[in-house]
Amino acid sequence: MLNWEELYQMQHELDSFIEEENNLTEQNLLRDKLLALSVEAGELANETRCFKFWSRKGPSEKSIILEEYVDGIHFLLSIGLETNYRFAGVEPDQNDTSLTELFLQFNRSISEFEKVQSEDHYIHMWNVYLSIGNNLNFSANDTIKAYKLKNEVNVERQKNEY
Repeated sequence: MLNWEELYQMQHELDSFIEEENNLTEQNLLRDKLLALSVEAGELANETRCFKFWSRKGPSEKSIILEEYVDGIHFLLSIGLETNYRFAGVEPDQNDTSLTELFLQFNRSISEFEKVQSEDHYIHMWNVYLSIGNNLNFSANDTIKAYKLKNEVNVERQKNEY
């Protein structure tokens, strides 16, 4: 089980640094974060190649896919901070839904949240995203470790004016 509060705290520190460094503390960044989440999900889908029926090339290495996956976690956490919603964490059920269908569901969940910014819609985004992670066979430990590593990279990037 993931320690969500630890991850929210780490994300809060990163977001605060970014917002202060870029004079964004008074701006509502929710729509930008929702678009960023959608773009990151697209990048993740691209690395899995799950929808590329026309290509014989396989997915990227697991480490690359995992790094793309935690980029989405960064934005899900950040959206929760922006809206004051928290995901407490429930492991999603294992299901036979295809990865392509899960990505389509996730895109719909982002759109639904953008229209109705409720905690239920926020939690639904998380549940679908975690189902993607389950489909990719990412354990909670894989995810936490990768999130922390990417968070360190993101902090360093910000310090070096990324």
